[in-house]
Amino acid sequence: MTGSGTERKKGVLPFNQILLFSIIFFLPVVLPSYFGWTTGMLAVPVFCALSFNGASTGKSVIVVSLVLVGVVALVLQQTSAFLFSINAVPLGFVLFHSTRTGKTAARSGFEGLGTLLAVWLLFWGIFDAVTGVNLYQQILATMHSALEQTREVSSSQEAGFTPEMVLGITQAVAAMQETIPKMLPGLLLSLLSVTVWLNMVIINSLMARITGKAPWGVYSTWKLPEQLVWLPVGAIAAMLLTQGTVQKIGIWLAMVAGLLYFFQGLAVFMTLLTRWRIPPFIKTILYLACFLHTYGLLLLTSLGLLDVWFNLRKKQKNGA
Repeated sequence: MTGSGTERKKGVLPFNQILLFSIIFFLPVVLPSYFGWTTGMLAVPVFCALSFNGASTGKSVIVVSLVLVGVVALVLQQTSAFLFSINAVPLGFVLFHSTRTGKTAARSGFEGLGTLLAVWLLFWGIFDAVTGVNLYQQILATMHSALEQTREVSSSQEAGFTPEMVLGITQAVAAMQETIPKMLPGLLLSLLSVTVWLNMVIINSLMARITGKAPWGVYSTWKLPEQLVWLPVGAIAAMLLTQGTVQKIGIWLAMVAGLLYFFQGLAVFMTLLTRWRIPPFIKTILYLACFLHTYGLLLLTSLGLLDVWFNLRKKQKNGA
């Protein structure tokens, strides 16, 4: 399905699509307060343009749309916002190429993660060189300032907190100010992982609804390479047995590994609920409980890890 879209006549581009994609790319630039959250999801329209028009025409539609929006952003002096908003565009091209070459969901995801990380580092490096502002340090400073404001507000008389509550909040803020700088790289890597995963899930679902075929198959069949299990094992060992930089790297890798196996655990959970014929309403409640409760998140991560050794989805073919 993917990439088999009918190529249009050479030199003829669909104006309505150019207009549509221009609007999609422009909204997060001109109205970031309302549409800024969509910047991480722009791989979806890119994938759709390539899939429905074919690689050549789809690429032309995307490029023309980006050029138009870029010119308007330049006139409005929003160039930095525009460049930041299109960070996920290369991800759409990579995911599209992965489906054309028949790569698995895991392989596609890892390639997408590497691409998005490279784009982020490139953008941050250029932004630092041009403006003299280090975005990483700016994020740390912003978070530190927000925590300080929280502490000041909680200790004011207007807040009405008891001295014991103020002391507890102050200690929590101090602990977070000490911990966040150590964990921020892991948090950013996790954010990139979630971004790639969400784009893939949305693309998979959207294509399945429109064309009847999911590019990476049903989500419940998505599976990580078995060798990857050594990532959390090594990360935990580094956390517990080392100190300094190696320990920090272990923490970052453990955060990312836990997230990856959460994604796999969700696939296992979906398989089990289907096998057990759980009613849709009860499924919704169970999903909400898992996503909103800490123990639920740990359960799904554990299911993802256990699936490596016990193949919990093995009976799916013989299921009802």
